[in-house]
Amino acid sequence: MNRRMKLLAAKAEKKQQRIEAGLLSEVFPKVKEITISMIYSQTGVLQPLSRTVNFAPGSFAIFKVNCLCSECLEGGFNFTRIIKSMVRNSKNVSKGKINCDTCSAPECIGVEYIITIKYAPK
Repeated sequence: MNRRMKLLAAKAEKKQQRIEAGLLSEVFPKVKEITISMIYSQTGVLQPLSRTVNFAPGSFAIFKVNCLCSECLEGGFNFTRIIKSMVRNSKNVSKGKINCDTCSAPECIGVEYIITIKYAPK
């Protein structure tokens, strides 16, 4: 399989995963918004990189954020377990550190995150 075919297959698989995951409003009807704020710290980089990802009711309920390491091709940071636990416990904020699923590059040491969930009024 050539590179183009691999990319097309990966794209089709991601699309199928989104469809199967459903929308945020379907999976978590009480959730109004989810925000994941991340700080990437890499060895040898002076200034950490910040990134924010927002999920609205119409977003797909896939909470995996791609890794920014140049050597990491298919990995990422999977926040699904953390977010499911937060919603189950009606928690608004969670802070921590998470590593990439597959990256083994020594300069990629993960991200510090803050997840904020806003719930619809009762």
